[in-house]
Amino acid sequence: MTPYLEFGEQKSLELTLRFAPNQEFRQVVDAVRSVKLPPLPLNSELAAFSVLELLSNSIRAHRERGVREEVELRYSISDNRLQIEILDSGRGFDPNRLPYPLDIPPDRIDPRSEMFAEYRLKHGNGRFGLGLLAARKTFPGFSLSFIDRHRSPCPWYSGMVRGTRVVLSAPLASEAWSDDLEELPLAEDES
Repeated sequence: MTPYLEFGEQKSLELTLRFAPNQEFRQVVDAVRSVKLPPLPLNSELAAFSVLELLSNSIRAHRERGVREEVELRYSISDNRLQIEILDSGRGFDPNRLPYPLDIPPDRIDPRSEMFAEYRLKHGNGRFGLGLLAARKTFPGFSLSFIDRHRSPCPWYSGMVRGTRVVLSAPLASEAWSDDLEELPLAEDES
């Protein structure tokens, strides 16, 4: 059986959704929740939450900076993997201002830490720093890059940042199960 994405009546290996900065977030939630993913070896509720957190951050950045371009959400299936890409033109963010360094493993980050409490207070409890953390904890594949006006990667400090690209990925469940089966010990012949 070939895995596919389902959105309404559409079934395909690729799907792109676009969200205007002034769009009601309820519509964004409904659209993301309407995408039926193939079986994955991760919690689908956490996957949807992670995507919505990242979209919320991107849409907020567009609103705060007066960017009228749409935020793109792309789903694709290839080589037994699901890839989810979020692209925005919100001019990026300074990763050094997050309540944790991006280069440490997500399981070593405590959202109840003093750093998180200070971050929330600094932002009037309007930001929690959880979008990237949730995505990193939920998806086995995660990458974040800043992009220029041609959507090519560029360093944060370059002065050329136009937006952010976050790519999440996970193996399809059948691939994960076949990998798990290879690790099981073989039954010994009892004859």
